[in-house]
Amino acid sequence: MFCFSGSLQWLATTSLGAAIPKCAGCGEHIYDRFILKVLDRAWHSKCLTCSDCMAPLTDKCFSKGDNVYCKDDFFKRFGTKCASCDKGIPPTEVVRRAQENVYHLDCFACLMCARQLNTGDEFYLMEDRKLVCKTDYEAAKAR
Repeated sequence: MFCFSGSLQWLATTSLGAAIPKCAGCGEHIYDRFILKVLDRAWHSKCLTCSDCMAPLTDKCFSKGDNVYCKDDFFKRFGTKCASCDKGIPPTEVVRRAQENVYHLDCFACLMCARQLNTGDEFYLMEDRKLVCKTDYEAAKAR
């Protein structure tokens, strides 16, 4: 299901007799001394950028289909999703878990009072994966 990830490969242009490659980013010929090769395509170093945030990719990149991404954007797009907001969670972010569900810290909060839940707090996990603190759940149940 997932894709290729790896280090960028620098290729030296050695002879003028070889075919001059075109950049996969801008489509122009590459006359630079070094050529980046990613996904079996040649790139100018300035043209190899993350498809989402446009940050230059200088060390590692991740790909899906024909697009290349920085690590954070790749995992936001294709990695674990928050059970509350359904947005991607980068692998460097601290998370909270409730059963098999994963949440951003800010999203791990009571649906009714919006209080952020902490380790040790008692809460109810609703069928729609929303969280309700014990106090609000019992008050709603009493009504």
